[in-house]
Parts: sequence; C-alpha cells; structure tokens
Amino acid sequence: MKNLVWLFLLLTVLVVACNKDKFTTEPKVEVKSISPGTVSSGDVISLRAEYTDDEGDLDSTYVVYKWYDGTTVVLSDTFRFPVDALNLPPKLRQAEMFVQFEYNTNNHPDLMPLSGVSLRDTTASFGLLLIDKAKHRSNYSESAKIRLKKP
Repeated sequence: MKNLVWLFLLLTVLVVACNKDKFTTEPKVEVKSISPGTVSSGDVISLRAEYTDDEGDLDSTYVVYKWYDGTTVVLSDTFRFPVDALNLPPKLRQAEMFVQFEYNTNNHPDLMPLSGVSLRDTTASFGLLLIDKAKHRSNYSESAKIRLKKP
C-alpha cells in the first residue's frame, strides 16, 4: 500500500511538471510546414504553424522572409500579417494557424501579396513571430527552404 501511495505521488508530480510549460504569458509558435516546395508567379504559399498563449490575446503576426544565394541571405524583410485574416476565435489559448499569401501577383484579393519578387530563381524561408496585446513577443520559428521561380 505504501508503494502505491508513492507511485501516485510520483505520477502526480510528473503530470504537473509536464503541463507547467505548455501555456506561458509569452506566446509560443512553431512552424510545422510550408507548401508548395516550388513556387511560381501567382502561386499561393501556405505556412502552417501551431501556437500557444496563456491569455489568448494574440495581437500581431509578423512574417519574416529570407531569400538566399546558396547559403547567403541576399534579401530579408518583414511584413505584418493581419490577425483577423487567421479567422481565430478570441481568447483562444492554443490553435493551428494557416498564413497564406501569394507570390508576385494579386489574383486573390483576399490574400496578401508577397512583395520584393526575385528576378531569378532562388530559395527562400519564411518565419513567424507573434506579439500579444500586452506586447509580449514569442519565439521566432522558421520554415524549411522552398524554391521561388523567377517571374
């Protein structure tokens, strides 16, 4: 019986310790995927990520994009992506988010166009940074590289 009590206490401590870091005041974001792997002019780029925020008060989403020449970053820029375009209910503490924008055209008026189009084939990565209403910044999470084809 004594061993059973100790086992119960140990399991309780483990459960509490594991759940302790799941939600924090600062938002946390993790980019899970990006598609398509090769992007041509007019294609829609979809960035899938997951986030947590204890208060559920997400205010700003920033997309950082980097274009590469081999391993060297030749262009890096940041743009604010509207939170309301994510269609997330208010006070949501954890969710999967999809950030979509189109490359080099404005064929989809409901999507944000990606500015600064490359004049040659290149690779690119896209990252996310979140800020909540109390101005807490999340970690930065970046996608794998994709290929951008010149227009």
